[in-house]
Amino acid sequence: MAGGAGVCEPGYFTISVETLDKAMDFYGALFGWEFESEEDAIYAHVANTEFPFGLVEDGAQDAGNIYFRVEDIDFMVDRVYDLGGSAGEVQESDSGLSAVCLDDQGTRFSLWQPAEGY
Repeated sequence: MAGGAGVCEPGYFTISVETLDKAMDFYGALFGWEFESEEDAIYAHVANTEFPFGLVEDGAQDAGNIYFRVEDIDFMVDRVYDLGGSAGEVQESDSGLSAVCLDDQGTRFSLWQPAEGY
């Protein structure tokens, strides 16, 4: 895993959906995906694939959201700003810390500092 300003690789990917339960039914039937999700959650992790990704209930969008795995999210958020981009607040979840960012041209991506064990 890259630190500070080193090389970063994708660490997680989400597909934005309108209704989580309906999307889990659709993609589960289509691709054979199995999901891990807590009751009343707005996201579900696909549990039976090698590449880590999931579904998030935040409205259907034309593209997914890629999370770049970083060691120090605060440092990387600062770098986004230094390079002319912007970032939302750092959010904490069981899987770690994340921040949705826009590059200097308005393209959305996210940073993810994984929790222990991820």
